[in-house]
Amino acid sequence: MYFKTCLHHILTILRSTHTRLSLLTCFSILFIFTFRYNILTLFYIGQTYVTWYRFYSGVITSKDNFDTTFSSYPINQTSAIPNYTDLVPAIIHHIVIGDIDISKHPTWTASRDACLKLHPDYEYKFWNDSLAEELIRKEYSWFLETWKSYRYPIQRADSLRYLVLYHYGGIFLDMDLHCRRSLGPLRRFDFISPAAYPVGISNGFLMASAHHPFIKVLVDQLPLFNRNFIFPYATVMFSTGCMYISAQYSLYNDHCRLRLLDYKQHRLSGHVSTPLFHHYGSSSWHSGDASFIKQADYLINRLIYHQQLFFIHIFVFVIIIIYVLYRRRRTKKEEKLEYILLT
Repeated sequence: MYFKTCLHHILTILRSTHTRLSLLTCFSILFIFTFRYNILTLFYIGQTYVTWYRFYSGVITSKDNFDTTFSSYPINQTSAIPNYTDLVPAIIHHIVIGDIDISKHPTWTASRDACLKLHPDYEYKFWNDSLAEELIRKEYSWFLETWKSYRYPIQRADSLRYLVLYHYGGIFLDMDLHCRRSLGPLRRFDFISPAAYPVGISNGFLMASAHHPFIKVLVDQLPLFNRNFIFPYATVMFSTGCMYISAQYSLYNDHCRLRLLDYKQHRLSGHVSTPLFHHYGSSSWHSGDASFIKQADYLINRLIYHQQLFFIHIFVFVIIIIYVLYRRRRTKKEEKLEYILLT
């Protein structure tokens, strides 16, 4: 009997609108506090999509006195000298993390050999798991816990490219990039990355001077963005991959000095040839959820393209919701008043 009485009181309290609102508020606060970093990360990535075209001024054009087709430069030009100072060190970095035998990837070895042939005087650094951990223990001991916590090898490969570029500077190349010419003319810029589609930048090819302030931001923010986003593809992209570097780019105060190669000429997606590379488009780490994420990405892109119409729809939707809530509240008041009058 006592149990039934208590249960009755509890149900009576839960039927109260005020109580339900209080519980909803408490649950919302708990949810936001628990997933605050995930929400913050998604917010940064969302604002990258919305505001990206404000940052497009970093793309290299003919106004920079630079030939973006590279046809006017010798194929084997390994330096920006004598016309410009070389800001990027003559170092090429390749990274293979995990249990991967590169001898079983002939396109990788052919790509590596082609790039080294076009840069004969460059220092070459090949990074694997043991060398990576040695560098981290020596130079980035604070990052070791995050490094070991990554669930996917590609997260370690992504993060390592930022670590080695900050410490040494130089040129990072994905293993599936087959060089068609030397990258020397680009060494006059202290940071280079290809633009991506529909927004953002690629991290498959990066050039940077040693201790570059933007690369430092990429290194410093890695622990904050180390979150699980349920889908493997989303977790990688948001924590260390292209959307991670794109979000940091859009937040960076001096983004106009971070130079980009135009997407139409230098895109690194799929199997494609550009003035600089043959890109074999391995993307072997993409899991089954990649198509779902890409479909969502396509939808977001269409919404951005038609953003005026999109915001009109949002405005109309909000007005309809407000009207429905108003009508519901007014109906409840009328029913309550009618009940009082009848009693």
